[in-house]
Amino acid sequence: MRKPSRRARHPLRKARTPAPPALTVELDIESIGARGDGIGHLDGEAVFVPFTVAGDRVLARVESRRGDGLAASLIEVLDPGADRVEAPCPHYRRCGGCSLQHLDDGAYADWKRDLLLTQLARHGFDEVAVAPLVRVPPASRRRVSFTFARVRAGAVAGFNGRASHTVIDVERCLLLEPALMTLLPPLRTMLAEVAAEGSGGDVIATLTEGGIDLLVEADARLNLFDRERLAAFAESTDLARLHWRKPGGGFAEPIARRRPAEVMFAGMAVEPPPGGFLQPTRGGEMAIVERVLAAVGEGRAAADLYAGCGSFSVPLSLRGPVHAVEGEQGPLAALDTAARRFGLPVVTELRDLARRPLAPHELRPFHAVVLDPPRAGASAQAAELAKPAEARGGPDTIVMVSCNPATLARDLRLLADGGWRVEQATPIDQFPWSSHLETVVVLRR
Repeated sequence: MRKPSRRARHPLRKARTPAPPALTVELDIESIGARGDGIGHLDGEAVFVPFTVAGDRVLARVESRRGDGLAASLIEVLDPGADRVEAPCPHYRRCGGCSLQHLDDGAYADWKRDLLLTQLARHGFDEVAVAPLVRVPPASRRRVSFTFARVRAGAVAGFNGRASHTVIDVERCLLLEPALMTLLPPLRTMLAEVAAEGSGGDVIATLTEGGIDLLVEADARLNLFDRERLAAFAESTDLARLHWRKPGGGFAEPIARRRPAEVMFAGMAVEPPPGGFLQPTRGGEMAIVERVLAAVGEGRAAADLYAGCGSFSVPLSLRGPVHAVEGEQGPLAALDTAARRFGLPVVTELRDLARRPLAPHELRPFHAVVLDPPRAGASAQAAELAKPAEARGGPDTIVMVSCNPATLARDLRLLADGGWRVEQATPIDQFPWSSHLETVVVLRR
């Protein structure tokens, strides 16, 4: 997907002043940008209009500046483009989650893959072999963060509205596994009983082998009666675990533990910490693991960096020794417990890789390195991997797993400049109808 060329800058651009309020214009939408908004042009400047597709003729209200252009809201579609379809969700345009349900499925798949192609091209990787998009179906997401607000009439729970803190009281979500949606009505009742009026927070729900694992993050002082209500809620909804903690992290107070909240990695049970990170879907995780294992191969020592609670470390350890590095204690402890329980050849290390990446001499014992960094990427570690290899040994394979094509391409440029060759990239869509994209990239040296 090519970004439209930008002509001479509009005078508003030079002055850096806000766009005129309530400026209503007709626009032809030419393409869809990296955030999923349609792009038209006004006096030579790009105008970003959400919920539009290429070919639309729309009436839009220009409201503010955004990066190199103007941000607008959609008033009316005057003449729909060929790729426009009816959105299936009743919360479409109100909920801040899915923003591309109005786009034809084939056009959507092409646009999603182009997100990766565009970023790779910007960093000089025009010739990289990019596999077809691997897609994960709706109704398969196993982990979700609900937002709630305690209002006078009770509690509303769902997701934030688009570009706002307003809570949309969700009736159904097409992305979630059904068991997570079934939880919402009793969750609202419980929050109305325990949370103070005017308060709010988040609820992280994860579907595990033992049932739903629930972590409530809210600033509330729980008394004995509140804890009894919470325990009764866990019993009536058949939760595996229920924890409560104040916003901002810290200690998660256990309220109920009825069963282990375990997830399976290569047939091995691991119990993540409350609210711990997992790949959002089982299908997406399996697709990533399959490619990681194929790239690393059999009988080779691997360093799993940003290892979490072991979604890659555990299956890799069935083929060779693994050194798992993670910056948070909770996930690492879960992995270490599982490794000891099953006798896996996994050594764990607590380490902030952004501040203290592994140096070349520390990487020397490993044949392969797997990285699954946060959205900010792994520039510090990529810079170390790009340094000349040790005289003897050192990795010959890197597998990068990324949820941000922009930082991925940046880190790949560092590695390529250090002598690594990008062999293949596979885009994996675990986030349907959104601008988020997972990618697995294999590099060799």
